[in-house]
Amino acid sequence: MRNIIDYIEEPRFKSLMLELSKSNGSEDVDDIIKRYNDANGNLTEEEKASYGSNVAADIEKILKVVDEDLEALKAEKIRSAMGELGNAISFAYIAKHYFGKSQSWLTQRLNGSKVNGKTARFNKSELIQFQNAIHDLGRKLSAIVFL
Repeated sequence: MRNIIDYIEEPRFKSLMLELSKSNGSEDVDDIIKRYNDANGNLTEEEKASYGSNVAADIEKILKVVDEDLEALKAEKIRSAMGELGNAISFAYIAKHYFGKSQSWLTQRLNGSKVNGKTARFNKSELIQFQNAIHDLGRKLSAIVFL
């Protein structure tokens, strides 16, 4: 069985990529690909079937890794935005008061911890809820008046 790396290493594919990279826009990309397919349509049926299923599966794997990397970057952005604030506020209070959850539930999501083999992350509504909680705490702190 072949995979996407095998496909990318094919001389035919490399020549197509080279030709596409040299295109200056005067020639339509579709024409280059059509010409390539006409000239190199000599893949066996077995190769076509092998590439078709394996490349699709490999692309799915790549997209999953990219998605996981994006989620990790989002989690890092949250931690970075929190800065030293994480040391000054009670995550136990936020977790219980705003989410009805435990402190560990919240810190697992903030840190991207593995829970039952999966990385714990906020979903979109939880992320908005967390942001609203931080803003609410900020308003409460700002409203404190000393004599």
